[in-house]
Amino acid sequence: MGADPNNTDHIEAYVSYLLEVRHVSERTAISYRHDLTLFKSFLAERNIGVLEVTPMDARRFGASMIRGGDYKPATVNRRLSTLRGFYRHLVKNGLCQTNPFGRIEGSPRFRRLPEVISRQEIERILSIQFHDFLGLRDTVMFHLFYSTGCRLSELLAADVEDLELDDERLLVHGKGNRQRYVFLNPGTKALVVHYLDRRAVFQFEQGTATGSDSHALLLGSRGKRLSASSVHSIFEKYRRLLGLRTRFTPHMLRHSFATHLLDNDSGIRIVQELLGHASISTTQIYTHVTKERLRTVYEHSHPHGRKKKWKSEERP
Repeated sequence: MGADPNNTDHIEAYVSYLLEVRHVSERTAISYRHDLTLFKSFLAERNIGVLEVTPMDARRFGASMIRGGDYKPATVNRRLSTLRGFYRHLVKNGLCQTNPFGRIEGSPRFRRLPEVISRQEIERILSIQFHDFLGLRDTVMFHLFYSTGCRLSELLAADVEDLELDDERLLVHGKGNRQRYVFLNPGTKALVVHYLDRRAVFQFEQGTATGSDSHALLLGSRGKRLSASSVHSIFEKYRRLLGLRTRFTPHMLRHSFATHLLDNDSGIRIVQELLGHASISTTQIYTHVTKERLRTVYEHSHPHGRKKKWKSEERP
């Protein structure tokens, strides 16, 4: 046995497959390559080739991540999932007979429930007054996040041409190159129409009416496509202005969109489609959120739910 000189070739071939066939995003591909490169280093230290890995080697790799305590359980589980997929691909292509990671269990972890903004706070956020184009853009952005449930990357990638205002919808290019329609409520549509008129003037003033970013729906202060870092700064600015005690992020508006839909009896399959989740299991986390909300309402509103209060009143 000896280290396979083609370890890197096998990894790059798999990453190419993910990009070209599975259509994962560049960001996802970078994450996969990073995980596989760490595994390649583990094998190099032991002079083992990728195609020679045994289930015992796989267990040792998993144990090495857990033993050091340097990685969170979610990170360990993600890397093991990456390697299961990698070897599944090798087996499918006849390069390996068995998947050495097939029976390796991940590190146990609790799944954190999504943070949700209350409806009262949502109303405050969506009622922000604007006095210039950038203030209008901020308001439109908040409305779009809450009206559509888009991911940050999806909304930033949206172009004006993706809007279909007559049908009150937006074509979104999501993960894995999957497309879906999301919808604008009447209030959001009216704001977007007003924004588009002002946007054309702003781009002319900034000299960005032509060029690579000329079609971008959301613009930054210089007339180019709004960046993710700018969005996070904008959210932090309004968190302070509004005096919000919770965190305030684009993903929290997406979580709130999904939770409030389920609170209003929307079917989970509908919410799955609107969020662009490939698997229903990803969407089911929101049912846990609504159950927690039901419990809170019960404990605060139902006489038998207020056990502590009743017991304290019954004491002499």
